[in-house]
Formats: sequence, structure tokens, C-alpha cells
Amino acid sequence: MRIIGGLLIIVLLILAGGIATGFINLQRTQEGRLPELSVKGGTLPKYEANVAKVEVGSRNETVEVPTVDVKKP
Repeated sequence: MRIIGGLLIIVLLILAGGIATGFINLQRTQEGRLPELSVKGGTLPKYEANVAKVEVGSRNETVEVPTVDVKKP
């Protein structure tokens, strides 16, 4: 795989050098354009979903929190 990548890089460098020095001359001979597309109407698929009911609320709760004492020697 490394050999193919290395060869590809070498070919691209040679091509870029040829274009930069004028050895390879690229000229556009014809204008390009995008293809014409025709879009006709369609329908989206329909789905039905039965999901659980979720209720969000708050409540007061008493929680005992431990204390930590650090004593230096």
C-alpha cells in the first residue's frame, strides 16, 4: 500500500512540475454545464408511533450527607 501511495505522489509531483514549467499545457476547448434534471411530485412515507407518557416534576427530599474531617499529624 505504501508503494502505491509513493508512486501516486511521485506521479502528481511530475505532473505539477510539468504544468508549472509549461511542458504540459492544459486548455479548455469546450464550456461545461450541469445536467438538466426534472423532478416530479412524490409522497413521504407515513409513520405512526405509540410512545410512553413522560411526566416531569420536582419534589422535596431530605438526604443525609456524610462529613469528612481531616486532621493533620
